[in-house]
Amino acid sequence: MNKNSIRQKNFLLRFIFLLFSFLLIVSLININVDPEKIYPEKIKIFKVNFDLKSKIQKLILEKGYLIFNERYWNERKRALIFSKEYKKNDCIVFGSSQIMTVSLNQKPKVLSRNCKSILNLGVSGAVIEDYFALSNNIDPDELKDKKIFLQIHPYTLNFNRDGRWLIYSDLFEEFLKKINYRNLVLDNSKNLKFEKISKLVKNLTSYDYFKSSIQFLVNSKKDNIRVVSELKNSNERSKKIILFDGSFKEDIKKKQKLILESKKINHRIFENKWFDQNVLKLILNYKKYYGEQNEVIFLLTPYHPEVWKLKNEPVVEAMIRVEKKIHEFAKKNKMIVVGSYKPENLDCKSNEFIDTFHASNNCLKKLEDYKFEY
Repeated sequence: MNKNSIRQKNFLLRFIFLLFSFLLIVSLININVDPEKIYPEKIKIFKVNFDLKSKIQKLILEKGYLIFNERYWNERKRALIFSKEYKKNDCIVFGSSQIMTVSLNQKPKVLSRNCKSILNLGVSGAVIEDYFALSNNIDPDELKDKKIFLQIHPYTLNFNRDGRWLIYSDLFEEFLKKINYRNLVLDNSKNLKFEKISKLVKNLTSYDYFKSSIQFLVNSKKDNIRVVSELKNSNERSKKIILFDGSFKEDIKKKQKLILESKKINHRIFENKWFDQNVLKLILNYKKYYGEQNEVIFLLTPYHPEVWKLKNEPVVEAMIRVEKKIHEFAKKNKMIVVGSYKPENLDCKSNEFIDTFHASNNCLKKLEDYKFEY
């Protein structure tokens, strides 16, 4: 073997060693800092504590505002903490980031004609499994004259369209047993566990998670996550804010550029797989579980008018088919549908949207103008 080959081999070995060392360090930081608390505590060498539960309890007790610069918690765990407040509220709203600003404690108020008070359990990228996992805390024996809103996206009537719900897959499975739903055509528990573990392994070397971990270490000691009783200045109002009803303060100045790329607008949409009958059966069992004294209401939020101009995109066909199906299902089972995917049905203008999928509260306040009681 000549000297050149030896040098190349040594260089390659050093590179592999350095790469492995770097990935090992990244993995150790991601596991131990774990800003979203997705890894089991028992595998951690050291722990970085942030008591989200006490922050939320203080927020609810003081009816104030939780102000933060960056999020250092898992959104679904935040929603789980809030879900225990269901007895105190007239309405419970499940959905994705599209409804996370729905509130009676912000202006303009949304769903004010249907609700005297709202518990907002919205989480980013919510799928049907999220709604039922979060419902596991809600006891039907302690519910009376409540309204439960289920936001329906063009992809909601299908299983597993986003993997983030797997963090509480055990709660989802537990809830299915509670509502006596045993004929569900789902991957079995072993496959669910494999998928969950696979996601955790992939996240070990995630750059985004590593970035969040470093930010957490740098900022967690600073006073950037705090509960206040009122917003005293423009600096506080400009930050990210969670209200005591679980909603996020709307930032109407944060309008984003419309993204109409096919891959983006059709995210989670599978052509010719518009809805799964098993999901509809599950929703019917959900309705029966919470009894005749409570109402389960479908909530549809509009997409930007520019999306509707893309006639050949699967998302447009999905919206048409799913909205029609929801009305058929609601009519057959004597349910209520509020809202629509079509902005013209609500008289929502282009300037009343934050981006492609997110309508502002100025648009969402009109949801109740388009209501069908079957």
